[in-house]
Amino acid sequence: MDKVALYPWTKVAPTLGVIFISPAVLTVGSTLGTLVPFWYAVATSIIAGVTFSLIIYFHGGVGASEHLSFTKLMDASLGVSGSRFLASPLITITQVGWYSVNVTLGGEAASKLTGLDRLLMITLFGVVIASVTYAGFRRLSDFTKVTATITGLFAIWALYAILTQGPTFVSPQLSTDALLYASGLAIGGAMSISTVSPDFVMGTRSRRDLRITAFGVILPLILFTLISGNLMGAYSMIPDPVLSLVAINMPLLANLLLFLGSSAAASSLYPPTFALANLVKIQRKYATIPAAVAGLVLAYLGIVEQMTFFLRLIGILLPPLIGINLAEYYFLSKRRITARGGTNATGVISWVIGATVGYFLVVGIAPLNALFSSMMVYFVMRSLKNRTG
Repeated sequence: MDKVALYPWTKVAPTLGVIFISPAVLTVGSTLGTLVPFWYAVATSIIAGVTFSLIIYFHGGVGASEHLSFTKLMDASLGVSGSRFLASPLITITQVGWYSVNVTLGGEAASKLTGLDRLLMITLFGVVIASVTYAGFRRLSDFTKVTATITGLFAIWALYAILTQGPTFVSPQLSTDALLYASGLAIGGAMSISTVSPDFVMGTRSRRDLRITAFGVILPLILFTLISGNLMGAYSMIPDPVLSLVAINMPLLANLLLFLGSSAAASSLYPPTFALANLVKIQRKYATIPAAVAGLVLAYLGIVEQMTFFLRLIGILLPPLIGINLAEYYFLSKRRITARGGTNATGVISWVIGATVGYFLVVGIAPLNALFSSMMVYFVMRSLKNRTG
């Protein structure tokens, strides 16, 4: 295995932070503000932010401790073949999907800003973003430091622009169904990046750097983005912050915010390069090319129009992988990752049960139902197997 370069939190945190300060997360916050009373939206956002940070710390922390990417970690719970042919395709599909969504939004914003053809700008934007990912982690980190800072400033400007218009504050009536839906949206919306967080933090230099990344950087960033969205949604009653700006006759600001925030596509493309490299056995940087091409094809086909289905899919399929990884590392292997040859049937069965529970159980929050059920099933099955020899 190639030696992983180690970095301080100043290099690691920006690659994750740019995703959590993106228009996609701002939109989740805005949607919450339109669904439930404002303070309930804020409480939900806080719970979601803490949940993400904890997952990044514990689940991503496995990658940081072992200095392994997500798919390599799954060799212990799914087996080498199980990780290659189950985890790798799932990560490739979902993360390429996020890259495609961001490229679509960024390309469309660039088209409106320049007046050039929409498909041309999506293609150019996608190629430029992919070139950053291709260049490697150090270049990606430097790129995201700049884009995250600028996006944050534009988010503050957008929030100020909306609130100074003096729109009427509307408080939706509270209902249990709306609150559960809002919670599922907030937690499920960013579950995919939490799942692949080991890919970003596996080069973390120390546990201290990981704590600073998870709680000192990611937590305040996601709280800022979600609660800013809560305010936008509660004041404008429009779930899309970009449309909120357009509605108050600020299309230039709206498209600049969308264009800059969509640069998070560079980080979105990073995890599937590891997964695809593991699947087809090529170098990570070369896996960037087919992953980017697939993302552009999805953009041309209109993936943004299928966002509801896409988010639902992520919230069901990915959390069970987190569950079995946590059970394996913290409760069964005593914090020592050992790859298993072939396919570990216990891991696959636990993933299937977790995904099934996430899809069919109507009580609670689907992503968390899927995560905890797979964790419990995997722990019980492996414990019984160890006792019987």
